[in-house]
Amino acid sequence: ASKETTIYIVICTVVVLVMTCVLSINYVPSESMEPTIHKKHLILNWRLPYLLGDPVPEYGDVVIFRENGPQNRLLIKRVIGLAGDEIRISEGKVYRNGEELDEPYLLIQESTYSAAPEFLVPESSLFVLGDNRYKSKDSRFMEETYVSVENLYAREILQLPFSVPFF
Repeated sequence: ASKETTIYIVICTVVVLVMTCVLSINYVPSESMEPTIHKKHLILNWRLPYLLGDPVPEYGDVVIFRENGPQNRLLIKRVIGLAGDEIRISEGKVYRNGEELDEPYLLIQESTYSAAPEFLVPESSLFVLGDNRYKSKDSRFMEETYVSVENLYAREILQLPFSVPFF
């Protein structure tokens, strides 16, 4: 029984390490990323790059980050701007450094309302937007407009193909 117990402990330890350092599973409570990620679904995320390496994502990556503020919640949004980028929102379109973005992932194309039409992304920061712009608390409305790369938690890999209605 001692050998079986040791094997069980090793397996459990490996699973815990993988699920805390390499991968994570998170619940999505809102429709802010519809239609890309559905409300009440679970998503599998890749954490390792944000723990060991350069945490700067690429344009279009869907990232999970800790919101600044008293709640310190995890949020999920799409990376629109990186450090040094000028983001302008005008007449339902998003422009990065003067170029209109092609955003086929949006739920509704003309839903990019902005209280402030132009944003200049500071060093070590990101500008993020949800794919469902009508229902997204993102860089346009967050208490701190820009997401610090230090607050990045993971990058979305895939959405699990079922909802979890009991949360």
